[in-house]
Amino acid sequence: MLIYNAIIFASKKGVRGMPFYFQRGDLVAAQCDAIVNASNVNLKMVEGVGRAIFHKAGDKELTNACKQIGHCDVGGAVITPSFNLTNAKAIIHAVGPIYINGKHGEEKNLRKTYRSVFQIALENNFKTLAFPLLSGEFNYPLKECYEIAQDEFKNFLAEHKDFKIYMILFKNFPENVSEDEQSKLSKFILKNFDTNANKNIKNSKKSNKEFIETIRSIQNNKNISDEDLAFRSNFTPDDLNKILSEQKELPSKNICFALAVGLEATKDEFVKILNSIGVESVKDDMTGLVTAYFLEKKEFNLFKINTVLFNYDVRPLGL
Repeated sequence: MLIYNAIIFASKKGVRGMPFYFQRGDLVAAQCDAIVNASNVNLKMVEGVGRAIFHKAGDKELTNACKQIGHCDVGGAVITPSFNLTNAKAIIHAVGPIYINGKHGEEKNLRKTYRSVFQIALENNFKTLAFPLLSGEFNYPLKECYEIAQDEFKNFLAEHKDFKIYMILFKNFPENVSEDEQSKLSKFILKNFDTNANKNIKNSKKSNKEFIETIRSIQNNKNISDEDLAFRSNFTPDDLNKILSEQKELPSKNICFALAVGLEATKDEFVKILNSIGVESVKDDMTGLVTAYFLEKKEFNLFKINTVLFNYDVRPLGL
């Protein structure tokens, strides 16, 4: 049995997910089309992740490329080759504002900076971008800084569902979950966590046929299109097509959790989805417990769930 009481969750519309991943780690190592460098107007190397980007790409090569461009206004962005940074095709240098007091056009310019990056990405047919928290190193209040980034990502991805955006932070973590929410979630996890929940369960499933049939049945009953389901579940349409195609390999629990949120799953539906891959309980899984908490609250905002998962330093939902 799963951790729920006998509650049937009503489906409701709300803010939905998108192919956006918020995680800790090394931005320079991201496998993507372009890495975004938080730059200054003179396009010179700045400390922190900027220095790491220059060193990995090649200090001399990248410095010379930036000198040839010379200048970029606040709110703008320019592109250079990635040189020795072979895990990305290019580096986009984005000039976010230095925060003074919030009354000098900081928000307007920060939003403009993200949009400038997106415009360059579209012009170059890029599909994956890895960002730092722009202006996070420039005294911008981190919570506001992150909320602006989140808003710009949502707006862009609503129109470009085949994109994937990664925000990868090594430090400057924003306080993005309220103390009250964190307290309630912590109590929920402590009450339900059980490392032995699936200890004696042997999964003999070798086909994902039951999983596909389960997802399609719930999807059809709720009249959710593939495009909408992908968007809600933090997948691109191509991702979803691969997941729901006839393949022998069973999907991961992470994929099931994401689809449960995207389908706005009821208790019974969530149980069916997990059972279809041979999982009986989420009590031994931190990601599953966080997902269960929000499903129980009837909150189907995958973006918010992934923000919470970031605080627990576990993998976000989606691919």
